[in-house]
Amino acid sequence: MTSTSRVIDGNALTAFGVGGPAASEPTATLQQRMGPAVTDHRGRIELSAYAVLVDTVGGGPFVVRTGPDFGVVQARLAFATTGDRVPAHGLLTATATLRDRHDMFGLTTVDVTGAADELYASVLVRNARTARTFDPELLARGRDASDTGAGERATVPDTMGTDTDLPPRIDPALTGRQIVDAIVQGRLSGGPIADLLSLTTHGGDDGPTVVCSPQSWMANPLGTMHGGVIAAITAHACSLAGQQHTAAGQNHTMIDFAVNFFRSPPVDAGELIVTTRPERIGRRLGSVSAVLTQADGTLLARATADLAFG
Repeated sequence: MTSTSRVIDGNALTAFGVGGPAASEPTATLQQRMGPAVTDHRGRIELSAYAVLVDTVGGGPFVVRTGPDFGVVQARLAFATTGDRVPAHGLLTATATLRDRHDMFGLTTVDVTGAADELYASVLVRNARTARTFDPELLARGRDASDTGAGERATVPDTMGTDTDLPPRIDPALTGRQIVDAIVQGRLSGGPIADLLSLTTHGGDDGPTVVCSPQSWMANPLGTMHGGVIAAITAHACSLAGQQHTAAGQNHTMIDFAVNFFRSPPVDAGELIVTTRPERIGRRLGSVSAVLTQADGTLLARATADLAFG
């Protein structure tokens, strides 16, 4: 249940090891260093590890298209993965292409590839223009390569943790429900990604509940929570919901994931709560859903995920 937050001196990009040139139109590219610091409770790279990468690059071309007078947010991300396991070390490259350029909305596709150009995921991103404008200081943190403080967007780190940061190997005799119960009770680690995102896992009527304590580095250039962080939180919760239904020794992989953003809270708005539930669980495939709310019940995001068991 407990989570030890890593102190981050920067923003969501530096926290996740994301860097690259400033966005352009119609295409933009960013890279992310993979490493043990963004692995889950199994020591694996799951979709939550690169959600910030996709969200950021997916909005870049439409931000350039829109200009400085309006801010841009993501309304929806829809991931389709190849199901291949992403290595715990190395670089991911995300390339975004703006496909549609209406004034109020944009449609962007993002391909996520590995070192040998192997495809790991294709993502459809719905951009939306907002009347809110970007905070110049916050925007500079993600754009200015000469900013050596809060955000070196042009710099990808050499490493993201070492193998000593990986969580202990999980006993293959444990069922998924036993694994999730052990995380809830603090007998198993939620993984470095849970610590990074300041997440704690609790039991729930239908599936695990994940609680986030937002940190200042999670802010986007509008001063609210970064959409990629919200996607990472809900994806992690969906993965745990899938884990709960695995048999002893069985693995699970998130193969599809979609999140709709309804509202982005200020990072000082208090705890955020993700409740999960199974939608359909079969022997080889399962579907789960997650709802993100503020403590007062305000709806922030809704996500669905398909998982493969094997």
